[in-house]
Amino acid sequence: MPMARPGALVIGRTGARVHLAAAAVRAGADVVAESDWSDAGSSGATGVQLVIAALEDLSGDSLNDAVDRLGHVPETEFGLIVTLTESQIDAVAAPLLARRITLLCDPQAADLAAAIAQVLVAPVEPTARVLPANVADQRSDYGLPAEPVQVAAADVRKAIRARRLRSRPFPEVLFEDPAWDMLLDLYAAHLERAQVSVSSLCIASAVAPSTALRWIGRMTEDGLFVREPDPFDRRRAFMALSETALDRMNRYFATLAQNGLAIA
Repeated sequence: MPMARPGALVIGRTGARVHLAAAAVRAGADVVAESDWSDAGSSGATGVQLVIAALEDLSGDSLNDAVDRLGHVPETEFGLIVTLTESQIDAVAAPLLARRITLLCDPQAADLAAAIAQVLVAPVEPTARVLPANVADQRSDYGLPAEPVQVAAADVRKAIRARRLRSRPFPEVLFEDPAWDMLLDLYAAHLERAQVSVSSLCIASAVAPSTALRWIGRMTEDGLFVREPDPFDRRRAFMALSETALDRMNRYFATLAQNGLAIA
């Protein structure tokens, strides 16, 4: 007897729902309910194991209301997939980073279907979990000095620029290292007393926005990144290193200094 296909709820305006439903069916799910952003009732439909929502054609209060609604969507077996544009990252990502969610920026139909298929085969480890589950426990104090040293933000920025220069003679894909690139960027921002938006951190990662958002979400879950509310807009937030991550970065740079090594 064939296994039942997972049930999906698609949320969005009429045209967007057509594309979401097609991708869901292509990936191996059945659409059991649909909902427009103005209709809150359908989100309580039975048999829903996956929620897929499209935000691309929303803006202003409509976008903010939709993000608020997504923040109250109940947890499902296969999580929540949200499609958005790059220009919407700051309005969408910060409020939702802590949730079991996959954020896709401007996905093509095949990208969306692939993302849906991936979460359907990995309900315990959704696409947002791109690092080992025990990454936070795989840390050691071995070789790290107890006292930090003074590091100049300019030196960290020089190292970041040097890392970017590698992609001139070689393909960028050879040097993708978004976790470290974002740690360096947030560390430099800390030294400069600057604030970093989610979209800026995506740029610093030097990978596609959807990939960057997955890493930001997981590193937030693992306690390396924290969200700092924007005092002027409660719907937005800035990203920063946690106290734990900051301590680790300080002692890492102290180790480099003790051994006469350059920032890499």
